[in-house]
Formats: sequence, structure tokens, C-alpha cells
Amino acid sequence: MNKILLFIISILIGTSALYSQVEDVPISNSVYDFLLRLESRGFAGHYSLSQIPLQKAEIIEILQIARQNDTLLSKADKSVLTKFELEFGIIKNDYSVVFPSKSNDESIFWSEFFGNKEKVFYYTKTQDYVSEVRPLGAFEYIQSSNSDSNQSIAIGTLGVRFSGSVGDNLGFFLQATNGREVYGDKQLVMFVPEYSKSIKFTRYDSDIDLTQSHITYQNAWFKAKIGRMEEKFGAGLFQSAFLSTKSPAVDALTLTAKFDVFKYSYYFGSLIGNAITEAETGFTSKLNSKYFNQHRFVAMPSWGEISLWESVIYSERGLELAYLNPLSFFKSLEHQLHDRDNTLIGMDFTLNFIKNLSIKSSFLLDDIQFEEIGTGYWSNKTAFNIAGIYSSKYNFDFGLEYARVEPYTYSHFNPKNAYTNDNLLLGSVLQPNSEQFGALFQYWWGQKIPLKVQFTYSRHGDNIYDSTGFMIKNVGGDVLYSRRNEIPEHNFAGDSMSVTFLDGILQEKYILNINFGWEFIRDYFIIANYQMHIQNKKTQNYIRILLTINQF
Repeated sequence: MNKILLFIISILIGTSALYSQVEDVPISNSVYDFLLRLESRGFAGHYSLSQIPLQKAEIIEILQIARQNDTLLSKADKSVLTKFELEFGIIKNDYSVVFPSKSNDESIFWSEFFGNKEKVFYYTKTQDYVSEVRPLGAFEYIQSSNSDSNQSIAIGTLGVRFSGSVGDNLGFFLQATNGREVYGDKQLVMFVPEYSKSIKFTRYDSDIDLTQSHITYQNAWFKAKIGRMEEKFGAGLFQSAFLSTKSPAVDALTLTAKFDVFKYSYYFGSLIGNAITEAETGFTSKLNSKYFNQHRFVAMPSWGEISLWESVIYSERGLELAYLNPLSFFKSLEHQLHDRDNTLIGMDFTLNFIKNLSIKSSFLLDDIQFEEIGTGYWSNKTAFNIAGIYSSKYNFDFGLEYARVEPYTYSHFNPKNAYTNDNLLLGSVLQPNSEQFGALFQYWWGQKIPLKVQFTYSRHGDNIYDSTGFMIKNVGGDVLYSRRNEIPEHNFAGDSMSVTFLDGILQEKYILNINFGWEFIRDYFIIANYQMHIQNKKTQNYIRILLTINQF
């Protein structure tokens, strides 16, 4: 099987003199927590975390910059850095394998099953290519408790990750996992974002079936990628105002041009639209076509990063050639195409003027009437966040963030064009008509996963419904409902032309999240997580214990 895979790759791609680690590193990897620390300490070069995931080669470059400044790192920082240098191959890795290759035949059975070598199914490396097939596995126990009840569930997950590079230009990545409950109530884990994205789990009451994959081609300053990956766009601490991981991963084509101090990226994605039929899944269901285009212009001076961003969502028709042009202005095009689509623009920046301090902010403009600014006009729809992260040489990071999403933001007169994927918000973790205060504390103790404490307090003004579910007052609190016009034949006067922030049913929520992880044996992790949710004066406690091989 291994020879067949390599033969297929060589036929499709050919060979090159050297290999480069072009594939992306999933955002589930804790290296991004460490990169946040390196960024605020000024050791990230021309890289930021405003658009992730990063390529493996990019992460290696940041880690190398940190090593060049190791006299400024603490003992714990150096320990963490060394562990990631081993993981990303900066320091020569030793592998134990199930299926031997010419470059590695050290068997994982049995002494190395719990040894200090990388544990993979298969690994090979030559001048022309490098590839590995890595096992993924986890056993998770979750307990939920409140004043009335205690519940628990155990979940087992198995999977595989196939990744690598061919020559200096091609990277590939495939990850597939499948999980099932061992015992307990499935509804208990719906608060876990990863599980709630599995259709088989949420709609069919079946297993937890998830996958991500991509193929990347890179040549000097140009990069093209196609695949399904979780991605984030937008500077912030808890927020990614432009593209977050709240909805399922998007199938997308990305084109990127990167130079020393400038980067441009174009992104074309296919979204899951509204159901046309009563059935939302299965062979009888029909879904509206829905597409998502965005581009981002980035300047990268020595003191940080500043970018301009724009997107458009359209549906119920085939591909729009005007939007497929990577160099265009979507807002003007949308008007010329008869004003049917949902366009948004924005900017974000990361500032590193002060040593050990990074300032991050994003601003999104959905729509605006300049003459109505300050009047509460419903169509002045914006979202923004501003955050600061301070990283001390004494092994801790501390961050604060404020975020706000105005009423009706991300919504559209045509609900099929709302800023959603499978009816879940693409951008901010906050619904329209909401705000959030957040604090982060991280302590690095020499391991890949820090002790992390997060606290958020959010307020949301929800629409008002009667006992039958009919909306009796629209305050702009749901991305799927824009302002409704007057309908005289139904004696409906339409929704108010003005809004009051946090009007409607006020929902307050406090979340305390404490996370701790330990790689007790190479590639084996134990992670403990505690969450306390307080909403409507009701407290829910969650305890999660996760034993995993590799991070996914």
C-alpha cells in the first residue's frame, strides 16, 4: 500500500531536488499558543496569527527566530521550544514505525510503544519527498453537573493523518477521525464545538465523523491551496471577526502572493446553503447553492501587520465570474450585479511597538448610512474587537479583549445570503446584538500545552417570540433574520427602523475555562479541562479528561 501511494504521488507530481514542508499545520495544535507568546515577545518576524493555519515551513521559521534569541528565553521557554523543534523536525527526529521503509525500519513493537520516539504507522524521507502516516486516538470522559443532576459520557475516537511534501513545491494533508460514545448521553457533548459539527452525530444520532484535507502548491512567492480546513481570519484574542471555526470547515480554493513586506490572499469557498425541501439531510434533500469569496491585502512592516479585507456571499445561482476575478472590488461589483448579494469589508491590525506587548484589533463593516450615524439606524451594521496580550519573561501571558457586534450585523434581506455556513455564523463567535469581555492567562511550565485560564462575560439581546415560536419583536439578535418590511395585506407594520443595542431579551453568560495538558510520553497527552457556565442564574459545570495520541 505504501509503495502504491508513493508511486501515485510521483506520477502526478514528478520529483524535485529538495523537499519543503509546504503543508498546513491544523489550528488544533498547541504550537499556536506558543506562537502567540513568541509574537508578542517580538520573535515572529513578519508573521502574525491574524490568518491561520500556517504552513509547517512558516512555523519552523518562527521557531528558528526564537532559537536565535534564546538568550532572552526562560528555562521553561527553551524547554517548550526544544519540544516543538523535535516535533517539526528542526532537531533530527527518531521514528518508530508499524510499516518499515528504507529510511526508517525501527519497529514500534514493543519497547518503543511507550518510548521516546515519534510513533507513526509509516515514515519515509528522501531527497525528493517526505511523508508520514500518523495514528490519532483519544479516549474522553465528560461529566456535567448542576444543582439538579449529574451526567457523564465516555467517547472513544480513532483516526489517521497522512501528510508530507513532494519536492520543493507540493504539500499534502489528510486527516480523518471517527468517534463513538462508549456510554452516556450524547446530548451532553453538544457544548463541544468539534462534536457539534458532525452531521452524523447531530442529525442522525450516530458516530462522530470528521475530516480535513488539502493539497498545496507553492513556487517562490505564489501559493495555491484547495481543500477543507478549519481556518481563522481576523486579529484578536478570542475573536476572528472575518472567518472563525464556529461553523463547519469550508471547502475552498486559496491563492496567495507573498513578498517581504506584503501579502495578498484570495479565497473562494463553497458553503452549505438553506434546505429547499422539508428534508435537510439524505437523498431526498435539496440545498441551495451558496458561495463565499474573500480577499485580504496585508502590509507587514517591522512593527506589526495591517490588512484590508473584503468578502461577498451569494446563492441560488451558479458561479459568478465577476467574483472569481482575484483582483476586484466586491462592493462595486455587487451593486452592478443588481444588488442581490451580501458584501462586507473590514480591516485588522497587529501592533508590536512595545516590548512583550501585542495589540490586536479587527473592524468589520456590513452596511452603513453615513447620514444616519449616531441615530440608531438599523442598517448601520458593524462589528469590532480590540485586544492586548502581554507576555512576560517569567513564563506567563496575560490578555484582555472587548468585542461588540451591532444588531443585524452579518444578516441579509435574503436569509439565504446570511453570513453563515449550514446556518452557523461564519465570523465572530458572537451573534448580532452582543458584546463580550474576555481575559486570558497562560502559564508555561516547560510543556507543549500551557496552563490556560480563560474568562468571558457576554451579553446578548435576543429577539422576542411568543409561545408558538412566532417572532413578535425583532431587535436584530439573530443572523438569520434581517429587518422585515411592512406587509399591509397581513396587517404587519414591519420592524422598527431604529435599534437599541442589547434591546430584547437580555441574556448574560459567564464562562470560566481552565485547561491543562501534559505530554507524559512522546506523542501521548493527558488533558484536563474544567468549564463553568453561568446563564440565566443557572450554573452548569463540565469536567473533561482526555487521553490522546497526537493532537487533533
